[in-house]
Amino acid sequence: MEHHMKEISQKEIPWKEDPMMFPIEKAKNILNSNWTGTYTKPSPYLYPHQWNWDSGFIAIGYSRYHQQRAQAEIRSLFNAQWKNGMVPHIVFNPDVLGSYFPEPDFWQVWKSKAAPKEKLTSGITMPPVHATACRSIFENAKDKKEAERFLKEMFPKLKKSHEYFYRYRDPKSEGLVYIRHPWEWGMDNSPIWNQPLESIPLRKDDLPAFTRKDLKKGIPQGQRPTQEDYDRYVWLVDLFRQNAYEEEEIDGECPFKIQDALVNSILNRSNKDLIFIANVIGEDSTEISRWTQKTDRAIQEKLWHEDHGIFDDFDLYGNRMIEVDTASGFLPLYAQSATATQAKRLYRYLESASFCAMHQGNCFSIPNYNMDREEYNPQNYWRGPIWINMNWMLYHGLKFYHFDRKVRSVMIDLLALVRNYGFHEYFDPHQGIGYGTDCFSWTASLYIDTLYDLIE
Repeated sequence: MEHHMKEISQKEIPWKEDPMMFPIEKAKNILNSNWTGTYTKPSPYLYPHQWNWDSGFIAIGYSRYHQQRAQAEIRSLFNAQWKNGMVPHIVFNPDVLGSYFPEPDFWQVWKSKAAPKEKLTSGITMPPVHATACRSIFENAKDKKEAERFLKEMFPKLKKSHEYFYRYRDPKSEGLVYIRHPWEWGMDNSPIWNQPLESIPLRKDDLPAFTRKDLKKGIPQGQRPTQEDYDRYVWLVDLFRQNAYEEEEIDGECPFKIQDALVNSILNRSNKDLIFIANVIGEDSTEISRWTQKTDRAIQEKLWHEDHGIFDDFDLYGNRMIEVDTASGFLPLYAQSATATQAKRLYRYLESASFCAMHQGNCFSIPNYNMDREEYNPQNYWRGPIWINMNWMLYHGLKFYHFDRKVRSVMIDLLALVRNYGFHEYFDPHQGIGYGTDCFSWTASLYIDTLYDLIE
């Protein structure tokens, strides 16, 4: 199957003359239709509230053409920041409660002394892409003075959110933070979690009653996490609320604590962008620099799997490396944390049949899971499909290390998937077909950003 747009040069881009080739206005219309007045819904159907890393990626797209809305997106999210610095993974809209699970009545974050009293939120966090988003807002701003004021407003909040990770999620002061729920990773049912989730001492009688609502949105079960996955997701949330979201108590009891390549890579890329912001506004970045250096070193040394040639995750509870290779293991490229030698090894693995090599021609890159593995499923959420946010991060990581041919290939596939198959949540690496929910905001946003990157 031939799917690539073969060669695209700046001179050949007819997007202004032929908007159907690169539907940038359709992408902007999707963001506009999902805009609520204060934040942008990830989609009009499945995700009605504000999601943490979604808003970061969405703000990056807005930064290319709508500075005010990009700034409002970030402000809205950080208005729900917890007193301990945590930015919650969901901020709930009280006007649309009842269509999603779990919602505030299940999270019960009012039990926590740190939770914001004026906002309805979840009790976990997500990968902190927001300093990166704020840097994009400044760099793409038409009004630099306003953008600089925005950076001054956001800097202490951004720094506090990073402090949260290093204070509460790095118990050994290694420079590696852990996640305590698959939803914090954003990749709910990744094969990485098979063994850590199965090791949870779950008894059905211990589970609180709950009803899933994601399967009532017309999305087939085969494209979503299993009921067994959800049982464990709910068990973990119940553990958190029983401990009133006290970080030290949870740290002592939680059987799911993973030092993850994705979260630590995104955190460290944001550390570096936070240093950039500090330099712009004249703030001291000494502490942030210490975090950055420590996390660079810890990623390189603890998460690197020499035999596999990729970065894997570490299970703190089981005290073992999780030897499951997914596309997230390439993200130290995005963090600019891989050594030159590690980057070359990563490239060899990435540019192989396992993740759709450039010469194959019968697949799109980059699937989020090794296509040679038994658990690979091109339709099921984080067990095989392509996600535009992952490809966007890998595109920028490959660019930093000057893997120019692969940069172009990933960019072309990203644009081709959206142009040919629509603004879906995720895509089949073989057929290109879009799955999950449609009119997905970060797909639209990162498509916009990539296209602007190409034409400028």
